[in-house]
Amino acid sequence: MNFREVSSDHSEYAGFHDAIRSASSGTRVMCAGFQRALSALFDGEVPEQHARKTLAHLEACSDCSDFFHAVRLQALAHRDMTVPGSLARRLRRLPGRDIFEGLTDAEIVRRLAATLYELGKAYALAGTDGEYLMRIAEEPVEIDSFENGELKEAAQLAEESGACQSRFAHMVGDVDSHLEKARGFLSEALRLKPRFAEAHIYLGFVHQAEDHQDLAEAEYLEVFLNTDRLLNRAHAAIQLGLIHDRVKDHRRALRYYRWVVSSGLVHHQPEFAFVLYNIAVEHISLSEMAKALEMLSLIRNDYSELWPTAMEWLHSSEHLLEALRGDNDCRVELEQLEPAFFAA
Repeated sequence: MNFREVSSDHSEYAGFHDAIRSASSGTRVMCAGFQRALSALFDGEVPEQHARKTLAHLEACSDCSDFFHAVRLQALAHRDMTVPGSLARRLRRLPGRDIFEGLTDAEIVRRLAATLYELGKAYALAGTDGEYLMRIAEEPVEIDSFENGELKEAAQLAEESGACQSRFAHMVGDVDSHLEKARGFLSEALRLKPRFAEAHIYLGFVHQAEDHQDLAEAEYLEVFLNTDRLLNRAHAAIQLGLIHDRVKDHRRALRYYRWVVSSGLVHHQPEFAFVLYNIAVEHISLSEMAKALEMLSLIRNDYSELWPTAMEWLHSSEHLLEALRGDNDCRVELEQLEPAFFAA
């Protein structure tokens, strides 16, 4: 594959040379605050915290955003073998080169894939979780200011007058953009590390948020079928179960939930016990009340911490409650498990 072929398939390569030249020859250096956050993220230190800091800075500072874009293009070109030479040597020409000091090309690619994943995850959460967006808004952004002169004075006057729109106000109304950026970062992480299970899972979340259920299912299946790590396979199986539940394919949803149980994960990690509730729901939806009660009894007897939450979930669904009320045997047995259940 040559560079011309890549350019026709991937639009981000169209400005490759311009981006590299701009980042290499720019008179302004990368902001110190951004370099600290990116360095910490690159080294895997408290990923969520530093991903928020890095994301906030990318949204606020075009210079640092251009720098990081140039780094990503260099790494992607290296991965696709379209630009000969050492990745580490090329990155040393960019400002902020201390981040890559002493690392091999392979190590840079691996760490950058993890960094892109964390940023993709952060953008996905910003596009779907209002509380997470608030945490981003609270991150201080240290943008290097002009040392002196009229520009510094003008910037201060603009800030004092309120002429500068707040970064948070921009981000709140930009959900589609956050999801688009999440998709971009996660896709880049997967181009650098194609079997990156966590990136596949979060890319599936983004596709679901954008209502592309078939694309989401493909990402989850990639993890479920091809990943060795049990925890990642279980997360993928649960998401596949939820997808099939939404389209009322309850039998297929059950198969995925039952796989999680048969894997032993529920026994060894009780936080996965909610899958038992999901199984009960699928049985109720299939009018298999005896099997549903078996699952609810298991939760009541062996996972008592989950029981109050399971009862709340049932109470929040009028459809499920009506199905339980309508089966006399089921109602009697459920009242034996929880006497005040239907009176609540």
